[in-house]
Amino acid sequence: MSAPGWLAVLPHGERIAVSLRAAAVPVVVTEDVEAAVKATELPVILIGHFTGAPAAVRYAQTHSGLAALVLVSPVLGLWDGASDELADLMDEVNFGPALGDLPTLWLHGSDDEIVPISDTRAGTDRIRGSAFEEHVVDGLLTDAEAVTRVLEFARRVV
Repeated sequence: MSAPGWLAVLPHGERIAVSLRAAAVPVVVTEDVEAAVKATELPVILIGHFTGAPAAVRYAQTHSGLAALVLVSPVLGLWDGASDELADLMDEVNFGPALGDLPTLWLHGSDDEIVPISDTRAGTDRIRGSAFEEHVVDGLLTDAEAVTRVLEFARRVV
């Protein structure tokens, strides 16, 4: 995807690319996640990746109904590449409430140069709740490793 945004995988594998200014992302995430929570009796696990993680965390900080939260190479804490809008959202997350007893998994690669683990840790240490797990892989986090860890986590917490 060439524009900022996220990829949503919908029921039956339909995919859509969403491109929005960072200021609008929390509103759209809130609407979409609330619709998912209301539409199913199944547990909802919200996954935030890279710059989508602050919106996912903010949702978890301000709403109930999630079964778990997963953060994959999240932009939290500090990040020099953040736009003004994203930096504002990161501040809301960093100075918002901890995640309490919401099962939360943080996945990151130790050699991530785009989102250094030390910058992210500055944020995860602030939001860490009682059910917070971290998994740091040596080197870079691969898609296969992330999928494996997310599935293991989901099976344990749901």
